[in-house]
Amino acid sequence: MRLNPIAKRAAFAASALVLAAGPLAACGSDDDASDDGTSTEESASAVTVSNAWARPGTAGGNSAIYMDLTGGDRDDALVGATISSDVVETVEIHETVMADDAGDMDDMDGSGDMDGMDDSGDTADDSGDMDGMDDSGDMDGMDDSGDMDDHGSGMMTMQPVESIEVPAGETVALEPGGYHVMLIGLVEDLEVGDTVEVTLEFESGETQAVTAEVKEA
Repeated sequence: MRLNPIAKRAAFAASALVLAAGPLAACGSDDDASDDGTSTEESASAVTVSNAWARPGTAGGNSAIYMDLTGGDRDDALVGATISSDVVETVEIHETVMADDAGDMDDMDGSGDMDGMDDSGDTADDSGDMDGMDDSGDMDGMDDSGDMDDHGSGMMTMQPVESIEVPAGETVALEPGGYHVMLIGLVEDLEVGDTVEVTLEFESGETQAVTAEVKEA
């Protein structure tokens, strides 16, 4: 059947509308997928850091930084920490644990003496404090009476760890007698009221700059 000119023009216009609608629909689908991906990525929040503080310490000695880490929408882990070399020589992630059944601590020599002690039992440094002790002479894990937290049944020692797990939505405490960021070889004194800038590194690849105030435990 032969179409008249008016019918031809109507059929051509309808075909053009169909062709134009196809690409537009496809573009709309891509935009929707992009929006969904962006919102999912943004919903995964980072670890929240709170209550950061550091122990006082003297130049040449050690200190420690404590804080609370609260997980976001996904599991993560603290894998490292850095502090300016103007403040400290070495920074490590540590935990305080029970010594082995033999009662030997990692910093004991074969004679059973603690490294840093002479034969008289005195510490080698001028202050008389052992590394790992605070100004009161107590080691992390001891209470004010000098007894171990574990009711005096064993010795405590500190050791480095590769990471500290931070499960999603949970809070992990870095505190005396447990996990902490260890500062080894202070370049200058850390006195009450000072602040220490530490950059925390997480397994997710994120980093956070945190300010820890120096104060007594």
